[in-house]
Amino acid sequence: MTPLTETPEVEATTTGWWRAWQELLASMRFAIALLTVICIASVIGTVLKQHEPFPNYVNQFGPFWAEVFGALDLYSVYSAWWFLLILAFLVISTSLCIARNTPKILADLKVYKESIREQSLKAFHHKAEGVVADAPEAAAQRLGQLLATGGWKVKLQSRDTPQGQGWMVAAKAGAANKLGYIAAHSAIVLVCLGGLLDGDLIVRAQMAFGGKSTYSGGGLIADVPPQHRLSERNPTFRGNLMVAENTVSSTAILNQSDGILLQELPFAIELKKFIVEYYSTGMPKLFASEIVIHDRTSGQTQEARVEVNKPASFKGIEIYQSSFDDGGSRVKLRAVPMAGASKPFEVEGVIGGSTELSNGNDKLRLEFTGLRTINVENFAARDGAATDVRAVDLRQNIESRLGAGHKTTTRKNCAISAPA
Repeated sequence: MTPLTETPEVEATTTGWWRAWQELLASMRFAIALLTVICIASVIGTVLKQHEPFPNYVNQFGPFWAEVFGALDLYSVYSAWWFLLILAFLVISTSLCIARNTPKILADLKVYKESIREQSLKAFHHKAEGVVADAPEAAAQRLGQLLATGGWKVKLQSRDTPQGQGWMVAAKAGAANKLGYIAAHSAIVLVCLGGLLDGDLIVRAQMAFGGKSTYSGGGLIADVPPQHRLSERNPTFRGNLMVAENTVSSTAILNQSDGILLQELPFAIELKKFIVEYYSTGMPKLFASEIVIHDRTSGQTQEARVEVNKPASFKGIEIYQSSFDDGGSRVKLRAVPMAGASKPFEVEGVIGGSTELSNGNDKLRLEFTGLRTINVENFAARDGAATDVRAVDLRQNIESRLGAGHKTTTRKNCAISAPA
C-alpha cells in the first residue's frame, strides 16, 4: 500500500483559494464596505436608545417591530454579535494592509531608485528633457546642490554609457509622508480593538469559555448563583448600579439580550444625597449624586460628587450619573376592571418590584416602575365638594392645565385704590 499524498493540483487549488481570501481581506473595497456598515450601525445605535427595558420598545414600535428589532440586536448594537464580527474583520483587513505595505514603504524611505535605466525614464508619463553645456560631473554637482538647497535628498551616481562616462542625479522629497498611511491604518486598528474590548467581547468570552450564563429569574441579588456573577478582575464591562439614598451597593447589573449578569465591584458606593434642579418649564436642569466610595480591600473611603458628563474615577473604573428613579416608594392603587360585573380592588406594591394578578386561569404580572411626582397634580376639588358640570368652562379648564406641572392655576387679583 502506498500512503495518500496531496496532489500538486489540489495543493495549487488550496493555495489559490488562500491567496484569493487574502486579496479580498486586504483590499480597499472590502475595508470601505465594512466601514460603511459600521457607520450605518453606529447611526442606529445613536438614534435608538440602547439597553432600555423591552416594554419601552413595545410601546414605541409595537409588538411586531419590537420583536424584529430585538432579533436583530438593535437594542444593543455595540455588543451585538454581528457588530463585533464586522469589527473583527475590519481589524484583520486593516492589519493585512499594514503588513503587506509597511515593508515596501520602509524600503522606499532608503531607496533613491538611481538604478533605473534611461529607457525606463523616457517611458515615464511626466518627463522633460534638456541640454546643459557643463561637463557631466560639473553639471551633476551643480544640479545636486540646487536640489539640496530646495529641500531634496540627493544622491549622485557615476555610470558608464555608450557615449562615455555619465552621471545619474537621483533626488526625492516627501518620502516620510508615506508614514501617514501606517499611522492612519494603525489608528483604525486601535479604535476597532477598543470597540471590541468595549463591546462585551470579554463578557461573551467568559460566557462561552468560563461557564458563565445569564440570569432571567427574580428575587434578591444576594440569592443569585455564582455562575451568573462576574469576577472583580473582569477587565472591561459596562453596567448599571441602582443605589437609593442612605444605602450601599457593590454589585452592578449588566443587561444582556436574554437576561442579566451581575458584576462584583472592588468597592461599594454609598449614596448620601441626590440633588435635582429644574428649569422654569419643569424640565430637569441638574441631577447629581453625592457619594462615598468604600474600598472593600483596604477599607478606605473617598467622597465624590457625580454629575451628568462629570464622572468619578476609582481604581480605573469610571462612575457616571446616567439617570435617576424612584428608590422604592410604596404605592396603593385602585384597579377598576373593564367588565361591569367585576368589582374594583386594591393593589399594593413597591416601586421597582412587581406583583401578580389573576383572573381564573389568566395570570398577569404588574410591574411598578418609574414613579415621577414632578408633574403630578391634584385635579380634585380642595373642599371635597362635587363639581357642577354646568359651571365648568372646558376650554378654560384645559388651557389652565397645559404647560409645566409646577405652574399654578390660581388667579391673582390686585385691587388699586386712589385717594379722593
